Amino acid sequence: MGIETGIGLIIGVFLIWVGYIARTKGIITLLAGFWITWEPVNNEKLGNSVGILFIILGVLAILTAIFSIWFGAVVGKISAILALIDVIVIFIVIGLDQMGR
Repeated sequence: MGIETGIGLIIGVFLIWVGYIARTKGIITLLAGFWITWEPVNNEKLGNSVGILFIILGVLAILTAIFSIWFGAVVGKISAILALIDVIVIFIVIGLDQMGR
């Protein structure tokens, strides 16, 4: 197990933890400084959606760290594309929440 695998596992666990916090306490806890200019329409629904997407991103980071041992850089490229799609979906979910006003 190399240093890259350890860093990938730590980042994955951190992202899963952030997703869990967003799902249980709502998205407003993650956006501490932004609540002055931006307020979610439905905090619980947005927190649940963004939390699930962060958990998926964390699992993806853990799987990338594990499978890159055997398959090399190909897994990293596929994981980067999937992570980019996940981040785009997070921004779409936030935008759809703001359209609910």
